[in-house]
Amino acid sequence: MKVFHTRCFVIVLPLLIVSCSLQNEPAQPENHADHASVPYKDLLGKAVTDKVVTNFLAADHCTSAAAFELCEDLGVALYINLHQLVETVYFYLNNVSGFSPYNGELPFGLKFYDTMGAVEYKLKRQGIGRVGLPDHAESPDHFHYNVTYQQAHLTIVYNSPAEDEDASIYAILISQ
Repeated sequence: MKVFHTRCFVIVLPLLIVSCSLQNEPAQPENHADHASVPYKDLLGKAVTDKVVTNFLAADHCTSAAAFELCEDLGVALYINLHQLVETVYFYLNNVSGFSPYNGELPFGLKFYDTMGAVEYKLKRQGIGRVGLPDHAESPDHFHYNVTYQQAHLTIVYNSPAEDEDASIYAILISQ
């Protein structure tokens, strides 16, 4: 099911951005220095009405689009499931369809410049995956290669249509 959400979001994102940008007022410049990292551990599994979630969404001027809360200036999106709980946090590491690059601290010590080979090495050292290798991999389109580490509830989307140890990271998804 999570793989479906990943595939759906990668495909539908440009449509969501366009529809939201038609309704939104211009974003005010804001200093995100206080967001050295998104408190994803505090957000995951919480109701969209929970004070932690509402404060986060308000502070970063996030906008709703279907089942997502888009925090474009921060480079983050939240997937809200049918029970109105935050199920997945998306970190966009490059300029992606209206999102600024996320520049906060990433989970598992990953860095925005890590390649697939570097990610596998770092995760192997932490005992994640099958000796650092993902539990599942797929190419949902002709542009991205998605890998999932079930133990860590981690999906990494690479800027490559196939496995390539030099591929750069497009997005990182953390789920509950």
